[in-house]
Amino acid sequence: MVRIDDVIDTFLRRRPGADFSAIQRAYVFSAKQHEGQLRKSGEPYMVHPLEVARIIAEMGLDEASICGALLHDTIEDTATSKDEVTAMFGQEVAALVDGVTKLSGVNFTHKEQRQAESFRKLVVAMSEDIRVLLIKLGDRLHNMRTLEHMKPEARERIAQETREIYAPLADRLGIAWLKADLDDLAFMYLEPEAFEELQRSVDKTTKERKAYIQRTIDELQRFLKENGLDVKVTGRLKNFYSIHKKMRTKNIAYEDVHDAIAFRVVCDSLRDCYATLGFVHSRWVPVPGRFKDYVAMPKPNRYQSVHTTVVGKDGERIEIQIRTQEMHDVAEAGIAAHWGYKEGGGGNKNAADGFAWLRDLVEAQSESTDSQDFLESVKVDLFRDEVFVFTPEGEVKALRRGSSPLDFAFAVHTQVGSHCVGARVNGVQVPLRTELRNGDQIEIMTSKTQRPSPDWLEIAVTSRARNKIRAYLRQEQRKQARQAGGDLLEKALRKFGCSFPKMLKRGELEKLAGEMRFSNADDLIVAVGYGKVDLTDLINQLLPEDKRARPPAELKETPIERVMRKVKGSDDGIVLDGLDNLLVRFARCCNPLPGEDVVGFVSRGRGVVIHRRSCARAEALDPERRTKVQWSRQAVSQRPVKLRVTTGDRVGMLAAITNVFIKHDISIDSAHCQAEGHQRGVNVFTFMVRDLTQLNELVRGLKNTKDVVDVERVHY
Repeated sequence: MVRIDDVIDTFLRRRPGADFSAIQRAYVFSAKQHEGQLRKSGEPYMVHPLEVARIIAEMGLDEASICGALLHDTIEDTATSKDEVTAMFGQEVAALVDGVTKLSGVNFTHKEQRQAESFRKLVVAMSEDIRVLLIKLGDRLHNMRTLEHMKPEARERIAQETREIYAPLADRLGIAWLKADLDDLAFMYLEPEAFEELQRSVDKTTKERKAYIQRTIDELQRFLKENGLDVKVTGRLKNFYSIHKKMRTKNIAYEDVHDAIAFRVVCDSLRDCYATLGFVHSRWVPVPGRFKDYVAMPKPNRYQSVHTTVVGKDGERIEIQIRTQEMHDVAEAGIAAHWGYKEGGGGNKNAADGFAWLRDLVEAQSESTDSQDFLESVKVDLFRDEVFVFTPEGEVKALRRGSSPLDFAFAVHTQVGSHCVGARVNGVQVPLRTELRNGDQIEIMTSKTQRPSPDWLEIAVTSRARNKIRAYLRQEQRKQARQAGGDLLEKALRKFGCSFPKMLKRGELEKLAGEMRFSNADDLIVAVGYGKVDLTDLINQLLPEDKRARPPAELKETPIERVMRKVKGSDDGIVLDGLDNLLVRFARCCNPLPGEDVVGFVSRGRGVVIHRRSCARAEALDPERRTKVQWSRQAVSQRPVKLRVTTGDRVGMLAAITNVFIKHDISIDSAHCQAEGHQRGVNVFTFMVRDLTQLNELVRGLKNTKDVVDVERVHY
């Protein structure tokens, strides 16, 4: 078990002579607050803060960061308040602890809503001080290392969250070892059978691999020294998850993964890096298309190295990464290598300013009106491969793979994106839907009269572009609602000989808006336009008592109540604010399943239309008509699903897939199967499932089937 002395020793190795008195006080305070608490494993709770503190110390962070790690659960899991932490350890440490703390004291309808709001809070906190995120990643790493003590459903949920959010965040910060550890741990819990099979395969060849690595290191180091280069060479087996992804993508067995070994050459200077590359290529044959120069074109997390793959000793393909010592420090420690925090001081709170992705993340959360929508967009944007493209002036822009010229336009500037009418890629005019490729040069054509349209949400893939488009559409919808509300009020008041403009000018509407708990008169008029405020009731409150009209009872109904009045006893397993038997329709664009995160839109005369929360078409709908819905616990609804299953093209492949469907008690309604190039088969199946759980079990079964390369849900 780790002790506080171990943490301090690690801290002092990275920061010799530093003051560690605050770390000792933080340990004593945290131990007292957590006294008597146990983890799921039965260990004293204090084991966890100590392990997190050691991880933070290994990153080379300052005293305040380690204090924050020791105290990170005190506000959330004990009776300690932020004020107490501030009084004991100062504002800097208190801000770190509060930033890591999940939202508490707030009632949320769904667990997912709490998760989304907590992540949103984390984004704001880490934008002010990146150390908040580093402590959170240390916390997640130790939780993943002890995940076996959790219930199976909790293990899967936490592992999935780690794969989708925290491992990509570690990658964005450039902390390679942390990303690899999180990826491997998530792989172990999400795909245990595949993990164990790969582990057995690796164990069989461990001795041979180690001997091969050492022989290659010796030969490469000797050869480079003979050519006047004093370098340090190391070698390692790539992490399990990266090998697994390569096996799945190429549809090959472990024995056929020829570049599972990576060698690293650390040079004295940049000139030596390129000299080393030349000598390596003169010694071994380079593999075409496998050369990448991240020195001339660094990754967004500031990673720099020259990568090449060659046919090395014994005909084995090996990847060689060539870098300087400074580049190596950045590649291993990421952001912690770029910015040291001042001993006992306030730290460099703007350290993350160089990370464009973090600025985009902060901007996205400020523009998003729904936390869960924001979290989904973050998952998509973080978990991506990148494509590097150029402006006409030669500036490099890193975008998510699959991006279009429209995404590029918004990456340049919001106004460029908003007024985009076309694009030229490498001098040729192309449709806005065109997928960009590495090295493309893009020129955007604009027009002052052009404005974003809902159709753009079907084209844009980056969070920045989608958030800007949604923000504009919401603004336009509000303008239209404001115009409609003003017209309705003016027409209704005119019947009673009153002037709407005069009432507005005299402040009567402003006063009534305050009484009705609206921010201002404009918000009240917009609500009238959206149909959220009863027009007759509003007019009666504005008119003198002798002029008031008596409205028909049905005009007092809210839009939701009007929907409910039309219900004919339908029951599709949807609950709205505790009311079931709703008149609902399921959107065909996304076909939501019981168990999926859904959102409802009130439609006039057709009940509530249910979309998946992540549905692109739902994003373009009027947000004022959005209503929270959820599946009832008794929801039993057979819903149609399409899956695209990409496989190796071999005899018996279709029979193997069909057996998986039979095993999960699912009948295939239709199938379209065809062979494509590179010995691949693409099969599209349509079938009915009960809920998301049944679909996930089927997908897992298909992915674990030999020669299945990819399984993807197809939306209508």
